[in-house]
Amino acid sequence: MLYLLLLISFIIHVITFIIIKQLKMKQDNLETIEDNVSQQVKNMEDTLAIYLVELKEENEHFMKQIERVDLSAQATESKKQMNEDTPIESKTFDKESTQQTKEYQPISPVENVEDVVENSTTASILHLNAEGFTVEEIAKKLNKGKTEVELLLKFQQKK
Repeated sequence: MLYLLLLISFIIHVITFIIIKQLKMKQDNLETIEDNVSQQVKNMEDTLAIYLVELKEENEHFMKQIERVDLSAQATESKKQMNEDTPIESKTFDKESTQQTKEYQPISPVENVEDVVENSTTASILHLNAEGFTVEEIAKKLNKGKTEVELLLKFQQKK
């Protein structure tokens, strides 16, 4: 009878160890999956942050191009007005003077104009964040999306 009880006890111990090992394997598997998901989330955030920065730089470049086109259009209009206002005798230029005017167009000075310095969006967001404003408050003050503000803050924190 004693041998039978020992055999049953041994079988129960073996079954218990097998169950514990399977539970441990499931737990390790879940931890691995969680690590993979968190890594993917991090990669997605980085990708979106980089995309956002590239998009912003592209927009700024586009705005500069538009300003150049506007300035060149204004310059050509002022040349036309200048040519119409000058007498016919003074319209005869030598080649050197026309080349110089094409290369350099002075901007007519405007009286009492002060330089205006604007902070970049990123600098404004970082400044407001340093003052203790929440992401929602920053987004409302700067008329930006909450996600954009969050991404910029996360991108700057990683630097």
